[in-house]
Amino acid sequence: MSTRPLPRAALAAGVAALCATLSLSGQTPSSATPASGAERPTASDRSAPEGRKAQTERRDRALAAATAYVRQHTPSARGRIGTSERTGAHAGTKGTYYVSYGRTFRGLPVYGGDYVVAVDAEGRATGATGSPARAISVRSTTPKVARPQARAAARGQVDRVRSVTRPRLTVYAVGTPRLAWRTKVTGVRDGSPSIVTVWSDARTGRVLLASDLVSHGSGNGYYNGNVTIGTSGSGSSYSMTDPARSGVRCGGQNGSAYTGPDDTWGNGSASNLETACVDVMYATGKEVDMLSAWLGRNGVKGDGTSYPARVGLNDVNAYWNGSFVNFGHSADNARQLTAIDIVAHEQGHGIFYTTPGGSSGNNETGGMNEATGDIFGVLTEFYANNPNDPGDFLVGEEVNLAGDGPIRNMANPSALGDPNCYSSSIPSTEVHAAAGPLNHWFYLLSNGTSGSTSCNGSSLTGIGLQEAGRVFYNGLLLKTSSWNHAKARVATLTAARNLYGTTDCTKFNRVRDAWSAINVGPQSGEPTCGGSTPPGGGTCSETTANGSVSSRTSSYQPSSSGFSAGSGTINVCLTGPSSADFDLYLQRRSGSGWVDVAAGETASSTEQISYSASAGTYRIEVYAYRGSGSYTVKYDTP
Repeated sequence: MSTRPLPRAALAAGVAALCATLSLSGQTPSSATPASGAERPTASDRSAPEGRKAQTERRDRALAAATAYVRQHTPSARGRIGTSERTGAHAGTKGTYYVSYGRTFRGLPVYGGDYVVAVDAEGRATGATGSPARAISVRSTTPKVARPQARAAARGQVDRVRSVTRPRLTVYAVGTPRLAWRTKVTGVRDGSPSIVTVWSDARTGRVLLASDLVSHGSGNGYYNGNVTIGTSGSGSSYSMTDPARSGVRCGGQNGSAYTGPDDTWGNGSASNLETACVDVMYATGKEVDMLSAWLGRNGVKGDGTSYPARVGLNDVNAYWNGSFVNFGHSADNARQLTAIDIVAHEQGHGIFYTTPGGSSGNNETGGMNEATGDIFGVLTEFYANNPNDPGDFLVGEEVNLAGDGPIRNMANPSALGDPNCYSSSIPSTEVHAAAGPLNHWFYLLSNGTSGSTSCNGSSLTGIGLQEAGRVFYNGLLLKTSSWNHAKARVATLTAARNLYGTTDCTKFNRVRDAWSAINVGPQSGEPTCGGSTPPGGGTCSETTANGSVSSRTSSYQPSSSGFSAGSGTINVCLTGPSSADFDLYLQRRSGSGWVDVAAGETASSTEQISYSASAGTYRIEVYAYRGSGSYTVKYDTP
């Protein structure tokens, strides 16, 4: 490995950046499957790295725990739920694991039926995002809309078409499951590259979702000064290819890495493309190193590799397209868009894509993808600790994209016209603006209300940048398709329990409070810590039932026949033996069977759930995941 010190002449300006309208988008990968190497174990963040044997043993324990969890939480009526298939096993921090599953129904892939099982450092399954028991059935797998109509609907999603795949039948399970055609169209939209996966209803032809994979958005470096970067070569032949960080290379628009007769690169000029590649190589190297040191992730893709980069894009833009990142220039064409936070933002879209669930979804998912890029940009800036571009919570301030300063402000998104708080309008908000609530949550989790304000008037204390990064990243490892803020709240609370346990709930409570502070309130079935009250309030005091249960069996309250309830909130609290791991489920009668509608599945015998119920027949299930003994269930009904 050659490292290339850049001439001092290059000590250049500032830091920065992301893209305003600069489509620093991290849009959705659609039907793609996260990286093929996603199941490889990666190093944890403990003080002494595990050996390969220990990593393999930990992964095997996690897979066994997840397999048992899926078996135990899948009802016998498999014809109604399809077939689950494991798609990945992702190592988190502090010895945690996250095992992802996809689903098929009568041989058709199911979009929106995926789920992820969380496994703690002790090898115990502690819960899941998504449900293996969710009903996925559709009335018929015979389409009424012909394949050519689906192809035409896909072509209409771009301005200029380059290629269209053959439409494939799927089950679209976001909301009510329905038969759908899935088609991928590649072309140009609004003047920028576009790769859109389109789901259209196979009975009506209506477009259900059009999800763009392309995420639009930065040695003698212009932004970073005289730095050292990884290069290859010797003698009189060198290349801007990093031999120590697989996949990291930079060059022009033809995709080839820049080469030269010596190992000194760039002249420090804002318009010089070799200089732009110095900034890209430096920022990408720092991001890869940060992912390993702080989060235990092996490369941007999680499989030991990262995305190559191109500079010289003739556009006021930067983007990630699933294969590489590409960087253009500022509106006045005076600077390349290659500051640390822009580069790390674009690579961050690759992290969103290669964690479970991919990145397809509506504008709410797209906004969370954009915020993910911003969050990894911030983490990389602070990790790099470069005096030319010090860490901050502004996005794109050094690039000055359009001549009016930063693109986004994570401490106060509304200062630049983006929403601070979650609302029902977020799913229809433009994706860069829709990044506001999650960016604000991350700032509040890191720093509290120092330098910011909450949406609910509360005063918060943060947990620090690195710990906030760990919670967020481990939450991403529980991501499912069509990701939204409510799911992310449950996922990050699950991650916090796994990371910090239940003895000291301080960090868990701060994660919870940061979500409430951006108006993302309690969710049905979310985990609790210590003596927390049921999500959504309630006292669990109206009815008390006692019972006992043996290991790997279930007990039902008030009986296996259940009880009738009107519309309103059902709160349920379970207390079992301290040495056992009991899970709690609320089930609703569906036809002749029962369906789980809420769950408490932490690694303890104390569980609480709250469910906003419609009128129907319900019953409470207590399942002994580990151990046996007596229990008490208390519950309130509408």
